[in-house]
Amino acid sequence: MSSQKQSDAQAELQRQFEGMLADLQAWREAHPEATLDEIANEVTPRRRALIGVLLEHLALQHGNGSVAEGVVCPGCGATMRYKGEAAKGVLHLEGDMSLARAYYHCPHCERGLFPPG
Repeated sequence: MSSQKQSDAQAELQRQFEGMLADLQAWREAHPEATLDEIANEVTPRRRALIGVLLEHLALQHGNGSVAEGVVCPGCGATMRYKGEAAKGVLHLEGDMSLARAYYHCPHCERGLFPPG
């Protein structure tokens, strides 16, 4: 990943964290009697959203899976055709994200491939 992309990713994550912190501090100010469990219930969905952004950046750090040529179908061995980018929602224990990755299609066996698999 280029240093500019790393800087952009870091700036985006920092903005999102600062927004999350401001929202949570405002919520806490409005709920001074909140229990630790209630505080955690406010933190958890925001943390998952932030970690989802982090996971997305890290998953795409080395590109979106597109290559110039030569993607071979794992089913039949034919050369697959690049069909553009497709977004795929990924649900993970740490956070949910949407990954826009290269999508390939096999004209022979009609199988699709959404790297990394």
